[in-house]
Order: sequence, then C-alpha cells, then structure tokens
Amino acid sequence: MNPMNGQELGRRVKQLRLQKGMTLKEIESKVGVSATHVSEVERGKTSPTVGALCKIASALGVNASYLIDFPLGQQVSVTRPGTRPILVAADEHVSAEILTREQPYADITFLLVTIQAERTTPFVREARPGDKFLHCIDGLLEVMVGDKTFILRKGDSLHFKATQPQQLRNLGDRTCRIFWADWPRYTL
Repeated sequence: MNPMNGQELGRRVKQLRLQKGMTLKEIESKVGVSATHVSEVERGKTSPTVGALCKIASALGVNASYLIDFPLGQQVSVTRPGTRPILVAADEHVSAEILTREQPYADITFLLVTIQAERTTPFVREARPGDKFLHCIDGLLEVMVGDKTFILRKGDSLHFKATQPQQLRNLGDRTCRIFWADWPRYTL
C-alpha cells in the first residue's frame, strides 16, 4: 500500500469510528487489535495486516473492502448555486443547502443553513462525535450547546465539540443565514 493509500485508509477508519461514536479502546475490546495499533493505522503511520484490517472492519460493522476500495477521481469538487441539494425541515422554516459533494477525500461537510423568522421553536441537533463550526452570515442567532447559551450576530463564529445536543433559534425579525461545517462529514 503506498503512503497516500495508507493515509486514506487511516482517514476512513477514523471517520467511520467517530461516526459510530466508538473509542480506540472499544475497538480493542471488541476484536483484540490494540488501541495503539488502530491509532497508528488512523494516522497513516502503519499499514495493518490483512487479519488486523478484517478485525478493525468487523468492529466498525463494515466489510474490509469498504476500507480499502479507493474510488478514483478528481480531488476537486465545484458546486454552483441552483444545482446543489437543499434539505428542508418538516415545518419548512429551516433549510440547508449542501455546499460540498460526497467525495472519497472529503473529511468535512459544509452547509448554508437558513432559519426563517417565522420558526418559533428551536432547531434541535442531536449530539454526535466530531466538531461543528457555525458562522453567522446574517441575522441574530441563539445557539445552545449543552447547558451553555451563545448569541451570534452577523460576522460571529462558534466552534465546538458536537458531543452535546445543540439548539439553534433565530432571535431576529428576519431570516438568519449560517455557514455551517461538520466534521466528520455527514453522509447522505
């Protein structure tokens, strides 16, 4: 396995482990591959044996081929307005335009989130492993992370571990627009 593929394998293992909310120690206890070895694989410092790779994949609930089947393609993605998918909440007062495509090299998801002033209840996001970054493009936004509350105005940013539930509420009388990033990426 060449170094780039070792890094990609490690990235995939780590991303999948974080998406499943697993620790290195949990993988070790499930399948007997040391946490240190899994960490070295994730960082691209070592390549696992076929046996160790199969055990790691088993702990993550995937086939080993999922971790090593590297799709070929460009490592650049361009999206244009009017062609990107837009997810809309059931009440239609929150929408998220997906600014990035799912590519094998992508570690992060970028969204343009809009919360209408008409939404009277908070927009709730479940806790998940990883990081979240919010940048208020326009409007007045209240963000609750666990039991802490933050007020974001145009130009303000907030970066936090997403391991606590979050609630977002538009406090203004006009639409609130937020540049939103999630790591690891969401897969749709």
